[in-house]
Amino acid sequence: MRLPVRSPCEFYIKFLISREAAFDEQRIMDQLDQLGLDGLNLGYIRHVHDEMEPRPDPFRPDDPLDLDTRRWLKAHKIFDMWAQTPSAREAVAILRDSYLQEKLRPLLLSTMHPAVVAKKLRKYTTIILTRDGVTAYRHYFWNRGLLTSGQWLEYFDGHAGSNVLVQGLLTPSDLAPKHLPWVVGISAPPANFNMVEAAARIGQIAVKHALELENQRCTVDTSMALKNCITTLEKANNILRQSDVALQDVLRQFQHFRMKMDHAKVIDIKQLTPQGNFSKSGEGTDVDDEDF
Repeated sequence: MRLPVRSPCEFYIKFLISREAAFDEQRIMDQLDQLGLDGLNLGYIRHVHDEMEPRPDPFRPDDPLDLDTRRWLKAHKIFDMWAQTPSAREAVAILRDSYLQEKLRPLLLSTMHPAVVAKKLRKYTTIILTRDGVTAYRHYFWNRGLLTSGQWLEYFDGHAGSNVLVQGLLTPSDLAPKHLPWVVGISAPPANFNMVEAAARIGQIAVKHALELENQRCTVDTSMALKNCITTLEKANNILRQSDVALQDVLRQFQHFRMKMDHAKVIDIKQLTPQGNFSKSGEGTDVDDEDF
């Protein structure tokens, strides 16, 4: 049976499960809903819980001397949240800032380094963003590595702002630092940025993913992912088409200007000086140096 698509906040789901003395998937789902996080479905949360079993006995996460518990927390990559490290506290603070998350999530889907992302977003929040805090947020709440590119495209379907998220995922590495900050609305496009070139390359990547999906078994998920690819390609083509239209407008204007030109007969220089070159200016300029 095909496993469900993983949630980007799977490690935070693990943390919530680890806090439960008696597991209740509905209670976990309710906590996720209150935080604006996606637990996918109750079956997925049960699946994550089962993968974490068995837990140490006794289970004492607050006891720094309980080495078995510490090893278990580290194995499931949730130790920092239990220890409430500065980076984990910063990640939770980011989670509470919905405006910041809207800007942050597309950038974290790209190949941009967390230190670069933190620097670009500091002036948009009261949080003193750091590389480690952004890294912790990505790990617990928006983990790009948990889903393949195709699964992300499936996941975006129906999400608000999915076009920006798709661009975050598909923008090539060398274009991301220039293109994505403009897309998420934190900077103007750079003077030397070529929108047509960026659209062409993003469209090519969308085609590549569409061809990969074409060879997979037809399901609702693959159909949704293919729909996202087609939407991205259509947007890229619209940009290219607008560029062509703009060029055609320039050519039409030039043609209109050319038609207005007065095709007057050019007067021969000899008609202006019937006596020839009276001043003899220019004579001797073709004499070779050897003649002197």
